[in-house]
Amino acid sequence: MTKTEEQALVEQAQRDPEAFGRLYDRYVAQIYAYAYRQTYDEALAQDITAATFEKALRHLSGYRWQGVSFVAWLYRIARNEIIQRHRRERFLAPLRGWLISAANVEKTVESREQRDAVQAALKQLPAKEREIISLRFFEELSSDEVAEILGCSTNNVYVKVHRALARLRQELETQNLVSLRRPNAALVERENYVSKEA
Repeated sequence: MTKTEEQALVEQAQRDPEAFGRLYDRYVAQIYAYAYRQTYDEALAQDITAATFEKALRHLSGYRWQGVSFVAWLYRIARNEIIQRHRRERFLAPLRGWLISAANVEKTVESREQRDAVQAALKQLPAKEREIISLRFFEELSSDEVAEILGCSTNNVYVKVHRALARLRQELETQNLVSLRRPNAALVERENYVSKEA
């Protein structure tokens, strides 16, 4: 859907609430996926998604098109809902591994190791840096959309993304150094066995 088509649909929904159903159908899976990635709780993600669309419908008449996609507005509502629930319930959402295909065991293991490394590195970042990486790369939103969600300028998003990626890269490098220093248990056992045989 182009921005022009989206804008026309939003304007139609502002006049006729029945048309809001098309916006809901278009974006519900995307908002649910975002809420789930932020909470890793299916029921909570469903609640956040429902609250997001309920608030969007309630405030749709006041929505003004500002050149940024409608979905960015939905993400902003969802983000605020997650923050409110975090404050109320004091939940902490750990980042978990992403689902991967088991078609090729070797590739699956390698992929799992890489994802675990990224996950561990992400856990070391401040919450704001994790969030901007999630919005920009996992949610695949544009820098303009991320700026709209976070309430900052696009240039500020570029700077924040650059800093967050630099810190993530640094964490990944630190992990590699640690894993290189830590001997592989199976290898040590094998070397001990070989030395005893000799």
